[in-house]
Amino acid sequence: MAKTEHTQTKVFEEVDKYLDEHDNLLNYDCISKLPYLDACIDETLRLYPSLPNLTREVMEDYTFPTGLTVEKGVRIHLAVGHIQRNATYFPEPEKYRPERFLPEEKRKMTPYTYLSFGEGFRICIGQRFAKMQMMAGLVTVFKSYKVQLAEGQPSTLVFDPRVVINRPRNDVYLKLISRENDRSYKKL
Repeated sequence: MAKTEHTQTKVFEEVDKYLDEHDNLLNYDCISKLPYLDACIDETLRLYPSLPNLTREVMEDYTFPTGLTVEKGVRIHLAVGHIQRNATYFPEPEKYRPERFLPEEKRKMTPYTYLSFGEGFRICIGQRFAKMQMMAGLVTVFKSYKVQLAEGQPSTLVFDPRVVINRPRNDVYLKLISRENDRSYKKL
């Protein structure tokens, strides 16, 4: 979001409205009441999933339409990052476009192509808690600040391939700019 000012503007409007309607307090229903911020989180996790791969064990023999058979007990590794950047499932896959995760667009999404929290029976049980934590942190920042990449920061992240959990190879620095001088800013 630090690279897309128009996205932040939409987030500011949504966050300001939510906080104004909820006496400046964040509560459990924030996920359903902040759909654009939720979409921004999903889009960020699509581009930069925490786990680049998922491993699953085949529970029963399965034959794909192509004729390939996978036998029970075989371990399958899913390259989450590659699936989530596949243009077949996500047009303009390298473009940060949170709108693809708004309810109307999300319904059109091919099942099992967004795997940042897994899917099906083995979906992450902490998904809602994780989303709430991310939202709480982002609302706290965005209610007062605009965010930009600090000077000298590359616009593309390079990840360390030697780790299990995605981590940028180099530190990422952001610049926080007070929204107080912004005409749309409203002190809550």
